[in-house]
Amino acid sequence: MGKTSLKDIIKVSKELNSKYNKDIKNSEIELEISTDSRDHFDGTKLFLAIKGDKFDGNKFALETYNKGCRYFILSDETINMPDDAAVFYTDDTILFFIKLAREYRRRFNIPIISITGSCGKTTTKELTHLFLSTKYKTLKTEGNFNNEIGVPKTIFNLDSSYEIAVIEAGMNHKNELLRISECIEANTVIINNVEPVHIAHLGSIENIAYAKAELFNHTRENANAIINKNTNCADILKKEAQRNNIQNIIESDIKEIVKKDDNTFEYKGIIFKHNLVGDFNLYNVLSALKAAEIYDIDLKKCADILVNYESQKNRMQIINIKGCNVINDCYNSNPSALKNMLKYLSQRNESKKIAVIGDMLETETENSSYHKEIGNTINELKNINTVIAVGEHSKNIYNTVNCEKYYFENAKSAIEKVKEFLKDDTAMLIKASLGMGFAVIIDSIKENN
Repeated sequence: MGKTSLKDIIKVSKELNSKYNKDIKNSEIELEISTDSRDHFDGTKLFLAIKGDKFDGNKFALETYNKGCRYFILSDETINMPDDAAVFYTDDTILFFIKLAREYRRRFNIPIISITGSCGKTTTKELTHLFLSTKYKTLKTEGNFNNEIGVPKTIFNLDSSYEIAVIEAGMNHKNELLRISECIEANTVIINNVEPVHIAHLGSIENIAYAKAELFNHTRENANAIINKNTNCADILKKEAQRNNIQNIIESDIKEIVKKDDNTFEYKGIIFKHNLVGDFNLYNVLSALKAAEIYDIDLKKCADILVNYESQKNRMQIINIKGCNVINDCYNSNPSALKNMLKYLSQRNESKKIAVIGDMLETETENSSYHKEIGNTINELKNINTVIAVGEHSKNIYNTVNCEKYYFENAKSAIEKVKEFLKDDTAMLIKASLGMGFAVIIDSIKENN
């Protein structure tokens, strides 16, 4: 992990009107940042305390001091540190972290592509990284490090060997991407789609679009924007890109792709073969191809490498268990993504189709009915044989569907019923928001394979 300098810390401290407890004599000292008190510490490390819902990092500052740490960024001024500790006190340690990452990013004159969207952003990130890696050494966001803490950590993973970077950025409330954008200083911004995800926090699809468009802030000069022309509120995204002085706006249109069959399409005269599940993934591929074109990637090399791409863990993975093709998509869920997956399930060739569905978290408001809509979608598709609904909101799916159906309050209690449907010539979709804990279902049925 890259290091910050005391010079940068002092600069950010002054920018935020933060306090620090002593004069720094050597501002050129380089320090590795840690946000985890369980790490190894010595005089070359800085402890940045993050106050979260479950833990307050400030309370572990003395513990890290006793391990050898002598540099600290804290938000609790009541923490009395020993005299030989250099302590910077600030109201918002996460914002401090973001601004330090901005200073570190400025050490590298390389392009950064930032990616957001209501769904498919991880797939788009992986595909963009895949294509760019045919020409450049490319850094990418690992795992789910796409929030206000994860993005700065990814920025600090830059080193002089990288030629380009792909950063995924997520959000669930207003101003989050505005803050995140400051440390990315992107050269290209991709906004994949706008769907009713986190609408319980943001209130409307238009507000979601404005929140996504915050990623257009703090871009580098002559930046690019890649916007899905086919998504909700594409006009808002385009106007916000223009308002942020982005001149090169590329509107990707799914009509540019000619589908040949479920695993083949044509783009600009080149045939691409792939293992991606569902037509909706073509939007993700198209965004990644647009980014590849900006950075002069040979599209034929993209076609050569796409054929071997496999989906990430718990994201549209197909696993054969006891002859049943289980579509494991339990990393996250929202109305658009769930409807896409249900449509895909209905189009499969197996004679039996089972949908195991858990709550779409952060979607329902007092006046919404997204889970009921899912039930209506299943009725319209007609050929989904059985629904196993799990969770408080999913009871509305259970009450709406006309097919064979079962209801459970939580994932663990549904396991035995799910196992009953693991049979030959059956396709089973397992999908829910991450917070529903559907991984216990996947792990349990894998054990019996």
